[in-house]
Amino acid sequence: MVVAINQKPSIDYKKIKAVIRVDNEVLFDEHLFKLFRFAANYYQYPIGQTIHTALPTRLKRDQNKAKKKAYTYSATPLLTPEYIENIPLRKKKLKLMAETLMKKNLNDMEIKKLFNTPQIIIRELLEKSLIKASEMEPAINRRNSISIELNEDQQSAVNEILSKQSFHPFLIFGITGSGKTEVYMKLIDSYLKNKGQVLVMVPEINLTPQLEKRFEKRFPENKIISLHSHLTDSDRLENWRAAKSGKAQIIIGTRLSVFTPFKNLRGIIIDEEHDGSYKQQDNLRYHARDVAMMRAKLLNIPFILGSATPSLESWALVKLKKLHLLKLTSRAFQNATLPVVRLIQKSNKLTDNYLSEPLLNSIQDRLSKKQQSIIFINRRGYAPVLFCPSCSSNVQCPKCSTSLVVHNKIKKLRCHHCDYQRLIDDSCVQCGNLDLITLGSGTQRIEEILSNSFPEAKIQRVDRDTMRSKNKLDKLYQDMTQGNIDILVGTQMLSKGHDFANVTLVGIVDADHALFSHDFRASEKFFSQLVQVSGRSGRHKDQGEVIIDTNFGKHPIYSYVQKQDYELFADMELNLRKELNFPPFFSHAVLKMESKSLGLLENFSNFAFELANQLKISDVKINPPTRPYIEKVNLLERAHMFFESKSRIQLNKLLFLLRQNLMESKLAKKLKWVVDVDPIEF
Repeated sequence: MVVAINQKPSIDYKKIKAVIRVDNEVLFDEHLFKLFRFAANYYQYPIGQTIHTALPTRLKRDQNKAKKKAYTYSATPLLTPEYIENIPLRKKKLKLMAETLMKKNLNDMEIKKLFNTPQIIIRELLEKSLIKASEMEPAINRRNSISIELNEDQQSAVNEILSKQSFHPFLIFGITGSGKTEVYMKLIDSYLKNKGQVLVMVPEINLTPQLEKRFEKRFPENKIISLHSHLTDSDRLENWRAAKSGKAQIIIGTRLSVFTPFKNLRGIIIDEEHDGSYKQQDNLRYHARDVAMMRAKLLNIPFILGSATPSLESWALVKLKKLHLLKLTSRAFQNATLPVVRLIQKSNKLTDNYLSEPLLNSIQDRLSKKQQSIIFINRRGYAPVLFCPSCSSNVQCPKCSTSLVVHNKIKKLRCHHCDYQRLIDDSCVQCGNLDLITLGSGTQRIEEILSNSFPEAKIQRVDRDTMRSKNKLDKLYQDMTQGNIDILVGTQMLSKGHDFANVTLVGIVDADHALFSHDFRASEKFFSQLVQVSGRSGRHKDQGEVIIDTNFGKHPIYSYVQKQDYELFADMELNLRKELNFPPFFSHAVLKMESKSLGLLENFSNFAFELANQLKISDVKINPPTRPYIEKVNLLERAHMFFESKSRIQLNKLLFLLRQNLMESKLAKKLKWVVDVDPIEF
């Protein structure tokens, strides 16, 4: 990809590779190149690799072929009963296929089911013009469009956004179940009438199937595609080209879709904009929300964010009048209200089963009413620690500075950072004690407890171990909708956008550990998580209930959750952030370093620290190198160096100069290092 031409390159011309070929296809337009330059400059990443990130895998590998086309075959006038009669007896399959095609048309899939070697026979019939092939277009659901009447808040939001045709950033702040998706669809309907395209971004792949189905019902005449990492390379290329050509009108995608070329993009919608999944954690460490806003600005089109728990960065922009706030204050379903949130003090009412007695009783009540329950615990596996009470040791990962997690289903210990695994120990490797115990709980243990407590209930576990494919997610949604599941047990996957009409109880288990995290964003993440998962309860006609098992019921964050008062929580948290010089009031960046050699890591981190100080960029605080909370991952020792500044311009200036100097250093080539701007994980 040629991004610029320089007659006098800064490197030795002998090191420059020769051009292999010239491809005349224009992949990106001018505004996308501007977007790439913004991303490369802001996130301190090479422009070439930035563009490379945006390309579908097949294009990167010079496999410029789209998905194989499907055809329907039909007989021509040349295929007559007389011709069939004269086919030699040795060509039984040819005769049978010819007879079949005389009676009805067949597509590729139908032929494959009927005949073992269809391609050879098809080719012979085509060459003799006995049949013809017609390209099959993907089937489009032609059902009547279903439009829901909007309430006052929803209609007001739609009118406000549609009144602005140029770049205007909006935040739709609506309580859980307030009907943000219906607002999106009203907006999309308007953009499509003007022959435009719309990009709808979602944080997780598991949200795309449900959203696609809703959109297909609403827009039966329009082509809807998805762009995410679970697609095959050929499917992704085909959908990418459909967006580029304008053939697809509605594009639903995860974070990488922000770099997709479009023919006539008229609006960008980012659902659940608070979600951390929009931040890329390797290579080009961009935040899709911020890149999308810049793209909307370059195209001069509306930009819409939506969330029940907006990110504090977005809320700060609302306070500064840089984001226009639109509130949805009531649930969309008639007479539906927010759930009642109850705090249960575990220390007083804890059973041997890690679940409080009131929670177990409430589950039983829902079972008797044929209603569904969700039990949320944000930890997969059976237990986080295998502990020896004799010598007080726990089983550590040999590759990472963290404990191995017990997975009872497969009888193994697993590391959730490097995926190292081994059989569960029979005795303590330190002292030989045979009486090892498990501490804490995960989804597997809670599933086991619920199965023992309610043997007749249909229980489904949802975490990364069970939901590895789109098909399983589709099946889960179908089973929940059809009432084939009574209790759903899972991690944060349950908190993201799902709408189950018959869920009236949400139980939150073992959440207290998030109250004492080293991460300054922990309160924001925890509050958002609790509100989002609570919002799965009582979204339709029946009153919902949320039960939180806790040892710290008087912690302020639980009172905010009980009140479902995001604004009060956000204002409190922003005031605290301002006092401590944390984002969004200060800009942060971190130089992340990894090496198998601890000595090399220390030498490089000290070198980088000295170099950064020598650059003498004002208004930037350069903190000495430190070890992160998890010091080693997959045999790589880790170190971080933090930068803080009130001036984003000064910070980026320092980062640019530092990166340029480091790349020229021989020491920098001996280990892994990357600059992470606006980090959300440490």
